[in-house]
Amino acid sequence: MYSDLCQVLRRFKHFAVISHFRPDGDAIGSTLALALTLKAMGKTVEIWNQDGCPARFAFLSGAADIAPVPNALPKGLECFICVDTGDLKRIGEPGMALFAQAPFTVNIDHHGTNTCYAQLNVVRGQEAACGCIIAQIIDALEMPLTKPIADALYAAISTDTGSFQYNTTTPEVMRTTARLLEAGVDVGDINRRIWQESPLSAYVMQKEVLNNMIIEEGGALSHYSMPAGKKAELQVSMEDCKDLVDYIRIWKGVKVSAIFEDLENGMIRVSLRSKVPDINVADVAGEFGGGGHKAASGIRMHGTLEECREKILNSLRRELRK
Repeated sequence: MYSDLCQVLRRFKHFAVISHFRPDGDAIGSTLALALTLKAMGKTVEIWNQDGCPARFAFLSGAADIAPVPNALPKGLECFICVDTGDLKRIGEPGMALFAQAPFTVNIDHHGTNTCYAQLNVVRGQEAACGCIIAQIIDALEMPLTKPIADALYAAISTDTGSFQYNTTTPEVMRTTARLLEAGVDVGDINRRIWQESPLSAYVMQKEVLNNMIIEEGGALSHYSMPAGKKAELQVSMEDCKDLVDYIRIWKGVKVSAIFEDLENGMIRVSLRSKVPDINVADVAGEFGGGGHKAASGIRMHGTLEECREKILNSLRRELRK
């Protein structure tokens, strides 16, 4: 299954590994697990992300090595690998410029809407997390599953399954997770670090969302809009604004949720979540140039907050009324 990729990973000596901006646990965990494995193989590895590593994942081994995207390709770089990135645009313009110059490119991902933008594309849309694919690649390479690698993979898989709450949590996912625990993952410690240590500023943002969200369509649709300047007004960071859509979809009766954020650069960021199998938010996202999974997708689109919100909400309303 991974023979071509394994040949590439064994042949080249100097790699760059990157994931999408505003990285989540799967992006960071997959990046670090692959980078640590390559280093264990004696490779030179650059680890990049446009937005760095979120504070709640900074405890993972190798996280301190995640650097901003440089201005030029490092001398001797042979292979540029993107992980957990369904569309090349999501690594940011600096990364895209270097990707275009790289001698060989690889795309490892689990998004069904992946655009297959690399010379070698390893895309498995049925996997719950990119971390699951990285675990399989490590096995194919016959490399050991060390505790630092297992910690990174646990962070990847647990976050992208909602701490094993989503229906993507298959028996195979649990078998993989069991192996991570056998490799030394301390479930209590790592879950505390990921899920139970949010800064006060994150709760300030959550309070804003809960106080101002809108529920319509008979309680089936919830959404919140963040206007320009709101983060500065509340004195919250970009990291405090992650996963906000999860807080407005937990209400009983809600089937689909959306967060609209004015990025203050002419772009609107949209996060979509579905709680029911008959509403595929990846299809809705695809209408507007976005993508992702059936239950979790995103869009970045040009326009005003009001214009973009109404376009997306009208599409979601149509889906709910079918």
